[in-house]
Amino acid sequence: MTESKKRESIRRIFEDLNKKNPHRGMLIFSNEIVKKVTGDVKFSNQFDATKFESKEKLPECLRKNGFFIIHLGKGRHAFVKGDGYHNFEPIKEIKEWKTRKTLIGELGKSEASTMSELYNSKIIHDFLYGKKDVDMQVHTARRTRTSYDVMVGNEKLHADKQQIEIDGIFETEEVIAAIEVKNVDHKDFEIRQLFNIMKYFEEKKLSSKYKLRIIFVVRVRGKGENFFRLYEYEFNDKERLDSIKLVRNVQYDIN
Repeated sequence: MTESKKRESIRRIFEDLNKKNPHRGMLIFSNEIVKKVTGDVKFSNQFDATKFESKEKLPECLRKNGFFIIHLGKGRHAFVKGDGYHNFEPIKEIKEWKTRKTLIGELGKSEASTMSELYNSKIIHDFLYGKKDVDMQVHTARRTRTSYDVMVGNEKLHADKQQIEIDGIFETEEVIAAIEVKNVDHKDFEIRQLFNIMKYFEEKKLSSKYKLRIIFVVRVRGKGENFFRLYEYEFNDKERLDSIKLVRNVQYDIN
């Protein structure tokens, strides 16, 4: 599904629901409604039509009325009044970083390749500990499910067995670093992606010896640019999506 067709489908659903319920701050819809609206569009996953990785990609009607989309699991979604996106903060520290080119590293441009680069270049070691010599295990991407309650503005929502993705995890004796990767440079990101990770590990009840560190990685290369930007976030209130707070960020310029 093209971005334009995706936005048009979601626009039609939102405007229909908002017209019927003009004063509601939450409008629930399902994959079945998406499928019905996009019946003449060939795509296999209705969930894809509800995913917008940057606020600027949302249909204009949502941005104008102050809504975004949150996923509730089991094929259900909601338009919610509030801000589900967070602007990346200005970079506070820039490091020049030397890496060794490898054949496989040059071939890969995927998010999985970025995860490998983070480890092989020792960037993640430096970001987490300030040194390269760290005993660390790497766990590849995984898809799983989690359930939780969340507050958005004045609305309380329940996500039931929502499918989530974690791009990778780094583990040491005292840290679990969960990673979200994007190989494109937007000015903002969906908070939900990091909130899901936090809630997943909260549900798993990590031993108190571990500190969970949630890190968003932006990898850009080409057209004269070659860098990693690492942003570490936490949530001041683990029940509120809008309580996200930057811990630190670093840009690694590759040479």
